Amino acid sequence: MKRYLITVLISTLVGTTIVAPANAAYTVKPKAGQCFMYTAADVDAPYARKNPVSCSGTHNAETYLVTKWPLKTKPSEMPDEEALNLAESLCRAWGTDGLISNPFFTFWAWYTPDPAGWAKGERWLRCDAMALNKSGKYISWKGLRIYTGVNV
Repeated sequence: MKRYLITVLISTLVGTTIVAPANAAYTVKPKAGQCFMYTAADVDAPYARKNPVSCSGTHNAETYLVTKWPLKTKPSEMPDEEALNLAESLCRAWGTDGLISNPFFTFWAWYTPDPAGWAKGERWLRCDAMALNKSGKYISWKGLRIYTGVNV
């Protein structure tokens, strides 16, 4: 019986330690200059799932612009292509006024508030820059900052 209780206790503690970070929610106000350590699943998620990490440490994404979502319509209620086109125009990812003038950054992602944040009146759009290697894996770096000072 004692061995069973110890096993259950250890399983519970280990399970909590392993599961909790993966289920962490994005709880901070977005601002340009924040850095993140993403997995492919984080990038593909419909909403931001992780809080920022220290930019002086290893990271693979940095927020280069935060602006206001200009429509009353939730991005999730728009056709995918329409929402993406609007986000791309707001993030200016590939334009002369945008971020990707540095050839290191080859990928960008955008995020809006999750349903709970939207219900509270949050209407931000967050634009993050990343780099992919030839195999399509996210490249991590340490200390490099790309923040341009644009924060609407």
